[in-house]
Amino acid sequence: MNGYSNRAPKEPRLASSAVITRTLNGDVEMLMGLRHPEVPTFPEFWAFPGGGVSPHDRKFASRWIFGADRVDGASIVTLFRELTEETGFALDAGGEWMVVGDSIRERLCEDGTAWAKAIDEGIFTIDERLASLVTERTTPPLAPVRYTNRFYHIHFGKAGIEPEHPPGRSEFTQFRWWAPQELLSEWQCGRARMAPPQVTFVRDILEEKIDGEGVLLALSKMSKITPKGRHKIEFAPGVECLPIPTATLPPATHTNCFIIGRGKKILVVDPAVQNEEGFEILRRRLSEIHEEGKSVMGVLYTHKHPDHIGDQSMIKMLLDNQILASAETIKEIGGGTEIADGQVIDLLDGYPWTVIETPGHCPGMVSLVSEMGILSADNVTMVGTILVPSKDGSMTRYFDSLKRLKAFKPKLLFPSHGPVCASPDRLLDRTINHRKQRHERVLKAIQGGIRSLTGITREAYKDTPNAPIALSRDQALSHIIGLIEQRLVVESDDGYYATSQ
Repeated sequence: MNGYSNRAPKEPRLASSAVITRTLNGDVEMLMGLRHPEVPTFPEFWAFPGGGVSPHDRKFASRWIFGADRVDGASIVTLFRELTEETGFALDAGGEWMVVGDSIRERLCEDGTAWAKAIDEGIFTIDERLASLVTERTTPPLAPVRYTNRFYHIHFGKAGIEPEHPPGRSEFTQFRWWAPQELLSEWQCGRARMAPPQVTFVRDILEEKIDGEGVLLALSKMSKITPKGRHKIEFAPGVECLPIPTATLPPATHTNCFIIGRGKKILVVDPAVQNEEGFEILRRRLSEIHEEGKSVMGVLYTHKHPDHIGDQSMIKMLLDNQILASAETIKEIGGGTEIADGQVIDLLDGYPWTVIETPGHCPGMVSLVSEMGILSADNVTMVGTILVPSKDGSMTRYFDSLKRLKAFKPKLLFPSHGPVCASPDRLLDRTINHRKQRHERVLKAIQGGIRSLTGITREAYKDTPNAPIALSRDQALSHIIGLIEQRLVVESDDGYYATSQ
């Protein structure tokens, strides 16, 4: 992505999640669900049941009498509603946990007001005293839709009830009771996926936990001093994301600086500091890293665009380390050690990263491949779209780069803008198909007798009338250049012509 004016990220929405625990054979376990592979965010990740606060929740909370010390009425309503909708758990009229029947679940799935009506009918109830706020996490500025998620702990004791899927399609494909240590261990080995908030939350629990019932003591302590504010964002073991505010392409507002490595040596990728805010974010995190006894082995830049290399004078005040980059990027920065395709970067932690050349979006752009996934630079994004600048980009090389990434069959993609991609094949296929369709639209416009760039742009992008005309025009030109390279189009004094091929 190239530089544009800075914008503030959107304000987060309110959401609630249920941390349900039970005691089994002296140990405390947490209930989590494995998200459906076709959900848009974090497919096939383990997550707590929960969801966003709805207008119906706010309306119901306004008339429900909560304790004088509860100011989070709408969040509590959402907590109990989502718990019933997703797992079937509800409190009966006597205050005992039960699993509601299919007929009620069907009503809940079809009617947004059905849950409140069931409360009014006395089918089940709420007891806000059972729910303790144990942490609050706000989605970092990585995506257009953000949440301030409140995690509430509810302990089932020795109740033997099990969650049940709702009729029809469920957000989760399975439920499982996890011991926190087992879950974190499985995540560290790459066998269980969790979103960053869950990773840090489980770690917070284990920092306090001794054994067995110690989990409940940890959660009780957390409810008295609820952890809020800034938290470490780990997309995968040894892959930390540090969003840096940059002048980049909408809807993104930040560039992902990655801190990779599981041991004492780390590599900082794209520390894209451009202003005082970004400087302070990076300074604070580097200070914490040094306090943890770790050191920076080097700084790697994926490509030369300003929203990645940042302000070098500011960055070098924080990172006076060896710079690794391609020849094109080094020329822009003014110095560094050249890296090449196939080069292995060993951080001495048992998980090496391999450099692969992925030009197209930018000459000299590289990505990094490891067992955990691929740091995919500006090849793909979960938000907005990737541009291929006509000035120095290459549409044909961009297609080749996408196909190369796909051939690695990565577990995850770690883009430079936006959140982690948990379905690499799907995103890469979607990106390739989108570009192919646009390529064909441009070709058809020329085959239809349109000669001018303006006319070709108007015809090829008529399905996106609100797209900025300057960007559409530049992308149309990139496609035309690619078509010329494929010998499907030729340029003459009076415009562009399709060849006979």
